[in-house]
Amino acid sequence: MKQLSILTIIVILLSSCGEQANLANSSVLGNLTNIEEGTQIYLDFLTPTQVITKDTSTIDGNGNYYFNSKIEQLGYYRLRINNENFINLVFDVNDKPIINGDGSNLMDSYTIEGSTESNKLKTFQDAYKANNWIQDSLGAVYENNRNDPELFRNLQIAKFSSISKMKQVYVDIIDENPGSLVSLAAVQQLDAKVASDLYRKVDHALGKTIPNDPWFIGFHEKLESMVSLYVGEPAPDFTLNDPDGNPISLSSLKGKVVLVDFWASWCRPCRAENPNVVKLYNKYKSKGFDVLSVSLDGMPRQQNAKQDWLTAIEKDGLIWKNHVSDLKGWQSSVVTQFNIEGIPFTVLIDKEGLISGINLRGPELESKLANVFK
Repeated sequence: MKQLSILTIIVILLSSCGEQANLANSSVLGNLTNIEEGTQIYLDFLTPTQVITKDTSTIDGNGNYYFNSKIEQLGYYRLRINNENFINLVFDVNDKPIINGDGSNLMDSYTIEGSTESNKLKTFQDAYKANNWIQDSLGAVYENNRNDPELFRNLQIAKFSSISKMKQVYVDIIDENPGSLVSLAAVQQLDAKVASDLYRKVDHALGKTIPNDPWFIGFHEKLESMVSLYVGEPAPDFTLNDPDGNPISLSSLKGKVVLVDFWASWCRPCRAENPNVVKLYNKYKSKGFDVLSVSLDGMPRQQNAKQDWLTAIEKDGLIWKNHVSDLKGWQSSVVTQFNIEGIPFTVLIDKEGLISGINLRGPELESKLANVFK
């Protein structure tokens, strides 16, 4: 069935007996192709803890639908055919959006008019999907060419270029209107330690627009409870043992530019990044650059975590002497201390012991060190 224009949808609905009043009261309407007549679709309201169905509509013989309930609350919504086929939306009070799409694949086909915020959310989601597709494709190439160092370098450049492009979309959304629910979704895709200014910007703006909204309250509480780990602040000190049981403190390396690299033998992205760290260590070690590798080996599934750790050090050629771990995996004391949510995770520290970069990897780390040692 050819998708109908908005004007055609309205004409068809108005021409049906008794539909004029219903259409006037409807909040969301549109047309879906490739969907059976009589199929029920749902308009959900999303809270941080549950999905609440606000209204139900039935597809007519021309693929048209409409919901009678009005949008009475700013929030996250969902147009759902079933639990695998839906789109997320942001509606404001009295929005009357018109949403068309292919009922067999709504997420990749829908268009929307009459809801500015929903279109911004679509831009956000499209950027996320595009990056995921690129990362999956690069990962497949890497798996088939693990022993090609030049290709690995090019894949790393492409990987971080794609991530950077996605993040820029998020930053643009936030800068345009930090006080929106779409900005709230976008900022939480950024590393809070790196983008602390944007987190604070969104927090301040939403505190004025929706201070009592559950989504904002949860975000604000999380932000308030986060470990203060920001560029320009002193790096928190810690002491862990090396493989021979000798303690090494971060503070003992003061006077050098130090990359604190949190990794593990079981972490494939960490292992993929290791050649880049080795290359940079060899390039700048004579200028005062050092690496402190902190392993999160010690997962319950590891039969011999220490041996896994030592084998990975040797296999990946991690030739610096500063290797430490308490072999407690995610229960390590440094996980809480540095608010680590995933690895690889890095903290770059200057000669004065101040944080100069957070979670830098690949070309970003290379560019930062080139600037430091120029």
